[in-house]
Amino acid sequence: MAQETSIEPWEQRRLPRSSNAPGLDQEALDRGRVEPRHVIPQVRPSNWTLKVTAAVTGSLLALFVIVHMVGNLKVYQGPESFNAYAHWLKVAGYPLLPKMGLLWIVRGVMGTSLILHIWSTLLIRYRGYRLRGGRKKPQLRAGSFVSRLMLWTGIVLLLFIFIHILDLTTGQANSGFQAPTATESFAYENLVHSMSQPLFAVIYMVAMGALALHLVHGLWLIVTDLGVTGERTRKIWQAIAHLLAVVVALVNMSIPLAVLLGVVS
Repeated sequence: MAQETSIEPWEQRRLPRSSNAPGLDQEALDRGRVEPRHVIPQVRPSNWTLKVTAAVTGSLLALFVIVHMVGNLKVYQGPESFNAYAHWLKVAGYPLLPKMGLLWIVRGVMGTSLILHIWSTLLIRYRGYRLRGGRKKPQLRAGSFVSRLMLWTGIVLLLFIFIHILDLTTGQANSGFQAPTATESFAYENLVHSMSQPLFAVIYMVAMGALALHLVHGLWLIVTDLGVTGERTRKIWQAIAHLLAVVVALVNMSIPLAVLLGVVS
């Protein structure tokens, strides 16, 4: 009879010290871990960083839009009030800050926020596109009509920003533009002249419609990207997002309509 070899249980569970199987790293087996080259590297910046960047910059841009809307309401108080407000923006903070100092700080913060917002959102979108294999899959489509329009409303708003600057800030797109002086502003006259032209009035109202759609979904994404999970809080914020978007759009749309109807002239 052949003599049976006794194998202890601990020997049966012992990992082999060598192997001829292809694809195995013997040195990694000896150390009991996988070599760094076998680990999938993490992408930089992380998706979490991109989402927080998009949320923070989106919040700053939304806040600017709301403050800008409140300032626009002064147009209904007449040229003196609106022009005085426009001039105050240029000298706010003086003499602590140089004239135009606070205005340029706000412009710098908003410009940086806009660039970071576009970069982060487009990079998130591109990574999702790559993960889907370069094509949209029906089961991975965005859940709402408004969310699928975010890219297009963003493009409309970006184009509007350039037109709006050329129209009411630098004057290249406004044939009746009056440049401000050191002591007074002509913002009211420039606005009325611009909105008296149906083309510019329509462009402004279309942009405000795109802004409303962008705000509705963008404000909702802020709480999601910042990790707010409370059901009640999310419902309240969703209602606030809809209310803010509608109010901002209607108030801003009312201005070109008021000019065209002769209420503001």
